[in-house]
Amino acid sequence: MRPQVDVGIAFYGKPYQTIVTIKSLIQHSGQYIDKIYISRERKQPHEDYVGIFKVIDYFRNDPNVRLVIQYPHHHLGLGVMDLERAKTDARWRQSIMYQYALETTDKKFMCIMHNDMLFHDDMIGVMLEQMMNGPENLIGMGSIGQCWSCPAGRDWGNKCNPFIFQEYVPSYEEAMELTEAYATPRQQIQKNVIKGGRVHILPECRLNEYCAMINVESYQKETVPNGNIGCYGGNWGGTDTATLWSHDVYQKGYRFKHITLEDYTKHAPFDSTSSGTQANNNRNLYHQSEEGAKEYIEKNYGPIRFSSYVSRANFVDSVKRKAWLSIIHTYGYFKNLVKK
Repeated sequence: MRPQVDVGIAFYGKPYQTIVTIKSLIQHSGQYIDKIYISRERKQPHEDYVGIFKVIDYFRNDPNVRLVIQYPHHHLGLGVMDLERAKTDARWRQSIMYQYALETTDKKFMCIMHNDMLFHDDMIGVMLEQMMNGPENLIGMGSIGQCWSCPAGRDWGNKCNPFIFQEYVPSYEEAMELTEAYATPRQQIQKNVIKGGRVHILPECRLNEYCAMINVESYQKETVPNGNIGCYGGNWGGTDTATLWSHDVYQKGYRFKHITLEDYTKHAPFDSTSSGTQANNNRNLYHQSEEGAKEYIEKNYGPIRFSSYVSRANFVDSVKRKAWLSIIHTYGYFKNLVKK
């Protein structure tokens, strides 16, 4: 019998897309899932602070969904750099994406994912079986690499792909020559990472967080605060989230296994750009995507009926946020007075 896993989701807006993610996930993989951790970022896109309460309310009477909601103390975004603070400041460290869930789960395996997915097959069951039967050094399974932005990818130098990333091991000189030859979207950052000594796996290579399963015991052993490697959800000066974490655990002898994401799920299915991130800065695109997800819910799962909890919880949350902002502004005001 396969064990159950917990799921970790970073919530940055998109409540209706989050509902689709969870509903479709439970539909295809619910037998393997215990708790679903949702970390609601302290700041939300387009002032959509009510979104988390819609998600909580929607699943309030669903016996198949057990939510654990975290409200991080800090909003750190993607630019996490302070490794020393991460080792000692638990509230700061657990404000890094996915870290609270990965640090507090009692499961052997955890599946972390975006909140804008639409599952059409049992991805968790497949990953769980292969993780259980894999070698001891198998630390993660999911979609590997960001080949669209890698100079060794198919659209550029065409020397590597997710199935052979372990075999393609360039020297420092070859990696720099390849990176300088192609004007990839993050060329300069890639060169900086290579100059810093991280050659293989290449700077864009990572265990992608769209949907990935992680061996929790190995993760907690090697990652701060117990180990010296920066948290999965941090950037740490790399090209993107988890790229440095992926490189560093790989260099310690751990391995990843690739699985084709599109065989099981679709990322950003309601986003006309298919990026999932452009909507964070585009209000119209954000609301169009949300409306598409809402229509999908009502068509496939039935009418949406929120209780009065949503407005009450949002009111209390709004008061708390305004009070907190007032404290910050007052502190800043008196700090400037002291400087004068």
